[in-house]
Amino acid sequence: MLSDFLFRIRSLLRRDAAELDLDDELAFHRDEQLGKYLKSGLTREEALRRIRIEFGAIDQVKEECREARGVRLLEELMKDVRYALRGLRKAPLFTAVGVVTLTLGIGATTTMFSVLYGVLLRPLPYQDAPRLIVLNETTPKVGNVSVSYPNFLDWRTQTLTFSQMAAVGDVSFNLGGIDPPENISGAAVSSSLLSMMGVRPLIGRDFKASEDSEGTAPVALLSYRFWQSHFGGERNAVGRSLSLDDRSFTIVGVLPPDFRLTGKTDVIEPIGVWATNEPEAHNRGNHGDMVAIGRMAKGATLAQARAEMEGIAARLAKAYPATNDQFGVVLRPIRDVFSGDVRPAILALFAAVIFVLLISCANVANLFLLRGAGRSREVALRMAVGASRVRIVRQLVTESFVLATIGGFWGVASGVAGLRGVARLLPRSLAQETIDLNGVVLLFVSAVIVFCTFLFGLAPALRATKPDVQSGLRDGSGGGERRKQARFGQALAAAEISLALVLLIGAGLTIKSLSRLLSVDPGFRPERLITMQMSLRISAYGADPDILNFWDRVLDGVRTLPGVEAAALGTVVPFTGDHSRTDITVENMELPTLGAFPHPDIHSVSPGYVSTLGLHLGRGRTFTDADNGKAPRVAMINSMLARRYFAKEDPIGKRFIFGHPSPKNPPRWFTIVGVVSDTKLYGLANPARLEAYVPFRQSVSGEMSLVVRSARDPRALISSIRAAISAVDKEQPVFGVATMQELIGGSVETPRTILILLGLFGALALVLAAVGVYGVISYSVAQRSHEIGIRMALGAHPRAVLTTILVRGAKIASAGALIGAIASLGLTRLMANLLFSVGANDPLTFAAAGILMMLVAMFACYIPARRALRVDPMVALRHE
Repeated sequence: MLSDFLFRIRSLLRRDAAELDLDDELAFHRDEQLGKYLKSGLTREEALRRIRIEFGAIDQVKEECREARGVRLLEELMKDVRYALRGLRKAPLFTAVGVVTLTLGIGATTTMFSVLYGVLLRPLPYQDAPRLIVLNETTPKVGNVSVSYPNFLDWRTQTLTFSQMAAVGDVSFNLGGIDPPENISGAAVSSSLLSMMGVRPLIGRDFKASEDSEGTAPVALLSYRFWQSHFGGERNAVGRSLSLDDRSFTIVGVLPPDFRLTGKTDVIEPIGVWATNEPEAHNRGNHGDMVAIGRMAKGATLAQARAEMEGIAARLAKAYPATNDQFGVVLRPIRDVFSGDVRPAILALFAAVIFVLLISCANVANLFLLRGAGRSREVALRMAVGASRVRIVRQLVTESFVLATIGGFWGVASGVAGLRGVARLLPRSLAQETIDLNGVVLLFVSAVIVFCTFLFGLAPALRATKPDVQSGLRDGSGGGERRKQARFGQALAAAEISLALVLLIGAGLTIKSLSRLLSVDPGFRPERLITMQMSLRISAYGADPDILNFWDRVLDGVRTLPGVEAAALGTVVPFTGDHSRTDITVENMELPTLGAFPHPDIHSVSPGYVSTLGLHLGRGRTFTDADNGKAPRVAMINSMLARRYFAKEDPIGKRFIFGHPSPKNPPRWFTIVGVVSDTKLYGLANPARLEAYVPFRQSVSGEMSLVVRSARDPRALISSIRAAISAVDKEQPVFGVATMQELIGGSVETPRTILILLGLFGALALVLAAVGVYGVISYSVAQRSHEIGIRMALGAHPRAVLTTILVRGAKIASAGALIGAIASLGLTRLMANLLFSVGANDPLTFAAAGILMMLVAMFACYIPARRALRVDPMVALRHE
């Protein structure tokens, strides 16, 4: 009867739901019942109908089976967890070492993955961000340069692979109506930018298309941060006026908190407003801090877009050879623009931290091997009384999971603390990135815990449950099995050494690279120098005499301050990132193409700039107060320009003009009067560039940097220098205040961050590898204590015993070091672009790292070896 069948099913379920094959039971019973009905005389149709009715209760039985299986598995899992906790509590030293090791590995991994996700993986706050492409112009002489606004207008008209294209220009504003005065960052953008990127203002509205036209009333959108800091987050800020460069802008909206452009942006304005007030806006040769952002059309690829834009650039070069000759276009996904400079460094550091995690797992695996060897009698006894190998392996893996979970918990806690420290080390270019512990990071940590569980728990569990029951019951572990476990532990220790050596070599290469980078001569004396920038208010200083009067009064006031040795002004100061370049035409110099014209950085500087900055005057003279607007135009050039274009003659007395000769405009010749040393204008790692200097009275600029050399700590002069400038004009903002040493330090932020973090990871890996070797040798010594006792009882010299143990450790360390060195030959090439003046396979670094690794490994072997020699031979003989 069906009731009997159901009773049998439930009985089987209570006995062992995990081994019940319900479908087979049901099929057997159906066939059996069908046969009985047919024998009783029922037709086949009637028999099948009755079976369908009777089997209506089967679904309920199936559900009971599934629920019972789940409950049973959950109960068994909880039992395994409780058993694991009891076992870990009974072995406090084992638990502490395992938890600390995993905390270090998982904590470091959590920290670096948070950085990796925040910088490289976090979705950008734009609609379909992968299709957003940033476009720059490029030239063989300079590389990537900003986009000319007229060229952008032609790109937007002629492109087919981009459905939309917008311009973004970096601008700055003097913010009026506040005390103290402030200079803020901003951007001039096409009115279509936000809609193209799929961004809607948090409050207010977007720019209108009509506001992109020149001559329209100025309007602005505020960044969320600026809205909070200057308007207290008040919604009625929309509609109010904002004084920027003495012009009244109407606030029409506030940008979302996560909106960002390629640089820090407090305010954005329509590009038509910028073009109205920028004299050079329609000069096709003006490449001033502008990029284009385009959205690729559906179906278009990046390769197609590149080919099309190169074709457009070629047509423009043919149409406008004076300004566009040899100019091309470079396209980059917007993600690469945000993180391109630091991407290789972050990937290298994440790879390093994965090595640390693997070393941690290998260490814990060795701990479980040693623990498994001590528990072999227990495992053998459980298998002897009928426990299956699968059941015991599951229990041992559960113990690994519990340990990994505890280590993961503390790893997350240490990762949070590590993020605070790493945040202080990250380059300033990542200031806009959100790096935190979020759901994705926690999900990654959970995956790491599971990964660690199987990585260090499964192999020891399988080894501990090998079916060698009789020998396990007899002496706790067979001799052959002990040797296999020892070999497996030695292999793990060798793997740890190889991984640690890779990290040590990477850290060594970084140390050597940074050392050579910091030893580079910047071309001037950076000590006790401080610089600050000013951009004069247009309404107050619209004429050259007014501008020069302001600069003269500032210099006079600053030079008289106590502690000031010298002060000068310059439009472009080394390491600030500012630049102003143009072609020059040297008199009587024949050049084959327009692209071959010299293209130096141009500096407009005051008298005393050379001595204040500490440049070396190679020949000729520097500027004086007599080099004014009424005097003949003069210039200085740097040594590189002199070597390249005046190699066979004296450059003093030679003349050049800015730009190219034109019949419409008579040439305005500058006579070279001096040659000064080259400077590392754009950072220590970058090569020197062509430079030309002109007197600031002959090339007047309203944007200058003040450079002050102090007799003491230059930061102590900041307040007095600000007061001197305020005495000239209390509404003039001062910004970009930094010592030259800070600017130089900022230029090496990325390699310094790599050095610190890779050094920490390398030191951690070295310690963990030493602990691993120590554990393996300690276990080997403990297993051979009987043999050592016999040898010493028979008269073996302690030194011979010590040598034997050290040789065993040296073999492990040598094997690991050899594998690590071979692996490093390939892996270090991945960080070749991060190194300065150091080969990725530098032999001295490889040798030093290898020697250090061997010394640490041998020291780790020496400790248990010395401890073994102190054991009484008679005690060792009675060991077993």
